[in-house]
Amino acid sequence: MPDPDRTSLEQHLSETEYPCGRDELLRRAAAAGGGDSVLGSLGGLSDSDRYDNFDAVWAAVSAKHIGGAP
Repeated sequence: MPDPDRTSLEQHLSETEYPCGRDELLRRAAAAGGGDSVLGSLGGLSDSDRYDNFDAVWAAVSAKHIGGAP
């Protein structure tokens, strides 16, 4: 997976209502025209976690990218 891009991810999730889970994040990003890097970053998140805001999403995406756990 390519390096996640915070600006692009934030732009594609700008209309997201939090808290929400991975499936809602994917729906919002796809509706906003998110490409493979955006959808791939979100697709790697746990389907059971919920995110209170964009910063929580970014922390989880960053942790997954570097092989850590949020």
